[in-house]
This record gives sequence, C-alpha cells and structure tokens, in this order.
Amino acid sequence: MTHSLPPAIELIGFALSDCIVDVTPEHAKYLRAVHRTALELAVPNQFGAEIGGFWLMAEQINQLRRLSEFYPATESKSVCCVIEAYLNAQMKETCFSE
Repeated sequence: MTHSLPPAIELIGFALSDCIVDVTPEHAKYLRAVHRTALELAVPNQFGAEIGGFWLMAEQINQLRRLSEFYPATESKSVCCVIEAYLNAQMKETCFSE
C-alpha cells in the first residue's frame, strides 16, 4: 500500500492591507520603497469592484522579490529581509482579518 502526499498548496495572491511590519531600525529605511513597489505592482480590483482592493498575485510577488536586484550588493540582503518581512506581515493580516 502506498501513500500519496496531498498536492502542494500554492499561494495565488492576496489583497494588500494595513499591517505592522516588524523590521530592525537599520532596515526600516527600505520599507517605504518596498511598500510603494508593492502598490505599483498590485492589480486593482483583481476580482471585481465588489471585492476591491489592490491584489498581489504570484507573478507580482515574484517581481517584488526581485526589487533587491536593483540595490548595491551591500544593501541587497537588507532589502530581501524587508521584502520577506513585508510579505509575512501582509499574509498574517490576510489570514487573521475578518
């Protein structure tokens, strides 16, 4: 008897929301650029005006993660950390909001 694993869960996207992003003071300077880039990449009203919001889909999330490539090597890792903290905060807000 063989057991098969359930299919992997794939994130399709989420709506941007107000959230608290936990970053260190030295990383905070990158947060505005990450948020503005997320807003520029987000698709408004992805699922119609009834649902509304600015949605980051998988493609836009991947593009946001590439933002660090546009920074000098000395700052790139910090930008990556801020991007992941931003995405985690957005996901936490999405999962626990009503």
